[in-house]
Amino acid sequence: MKNLYLIFAASLISGSIIAQEEKPIEVSFHGFVSVNAAYNSRTSKQTRNNSIYLYPAPLNMNEHGEDLNERGSFDMDASHSRFGLHIKGPTFNGISVSGLIEADFLGDDRASDSDFRLRHAYLSLSYNKFTLLAGQSFHPLHIGDASPKTINQVTGLPMHPLARNPQLRFAWQLTPGFNISATILRQNNSRSTGFYGDNNDRGIPEFVLQTGMGGQGALKAYLTAGYKQLPLPDKFDPNNEKLTMDAFHFQASLRYKTDGLEYRMAALYGDNLTEMVMPGGVGRINKGTEENPDYEYKGLPVAGLWADLNTTHGKWSSGLFAGYLKALGTGDKIDEVLKDFSRDSEIKDILMVAPRITYNLHKNLSAAFEYMWITAGWGGNGDLNANAEDKYNKFGVPINVENFDNHRLLFSITYSF
Repeated sequence: MKNLYLIFAASLISGSIIAQEEKPIEVSFHGFVSVNAAYNSRTSKQTRNNSIYLYPAPLNMNEHGEDLNERGSFDMDASHSRFGLHIKGPTFNGISVSGLIEADFLGDDRASDSDFRLRHAYLSLSYNKFTLLAGQSFHPLHIGDASPKTINQVTGLPMHPLARNPQLRFAWQLTPGFNISATILRQNNSRSTGFYGDNNDRGIPEFVLQTGMGGQGALKAYLTAGYKQLPLPDKFDPNNEKLTMDAFHFQASLRYKTDGLEYRMAALYGDNLTEMVMPGGVGRINKGTEENPDYEYKGLPVAGLWADLNTTHGKWSSGLFAGYLKALGTGDKIDEVLKDFSRDSEIKDILMVAPRITYNLHKNLSAAFEYMWITAGWGGNGDLNANAEDKYNKFGVPINVENFDNHRLLFSITYSF
């Protein structure tokens, strides 16, 4: 019994020492209330209650030969307002713990302002030069420090990818100016078009490697490379051969920052990036016969390039975003582009220019205006009902392209806390 008392006393003392060494948990509340008012000169592709703007829509002809998409629209919305919690601590045995929970109201594509959506939910464990992030956060292709600073919420879509994924990310800070990370992740609420349900579970996790060079200096560069394997739905794999579509993506990003000036740019290549809310799809090759088909599936690749410049002058700041996206086509000839996996695969290219200006009435209150000119080239002369041979060449690149322009005016007022 005496030994039990001694063990109990020792545990209390050691627990007290550990408690004294631990830093307390700190919780801070953050977010913003924002209202956007936007005018589009042409009907456009938009999602999430029109808060996520994509690109101008193609033809929509009525029986009188009139294009119903050739008309303007006005929208006002506040559902992109968000709030979250930053959690910091405890620190024990040299391990620092932190976390983030953040949400907004863009959880559904229906015209509703009340659909709650989880944006981020992750914890981070840091020890010396190593960090482990576990939970839902931005895809590694979306680098917060090297992303466009547009007024609209899409931060450069469709040239710049946008997705959040459940993931495990291990990072190693080798030197103050060089770090590497390895991430495994899974598609969640943002999936590759057509790859839904339990079929996704038959594949392997997506794997991404990333390096960051430059540390906290004025200039920093990132290199990102990833691989994903998407299992075909049962409809396209009736014999349960476990057919898959393999896809790669690569990105080089740059950030330069000095007093009053910020410059960011990136170049991206990816096979079937539809889960990033970017145009694309899947092509199919039949290496067998019509009676005994032997199918192979290829992701339709795209390449994107964008640059963003931002300057600050007292309470005023101004910026300019410019981006270009192009459909490249597969390396091998394909027999068809599969509609089931298409997210506007009829688009050959998109060009966007968007200047902006912001006035900070207070450190917590700002008003901003952004003008966007964007043009999208749609194959089949802009007719989505055109025959496939009139929309694509043998490599899945749209042909017979017609361009459709949109002029977008956006006013936003934001109260941050």
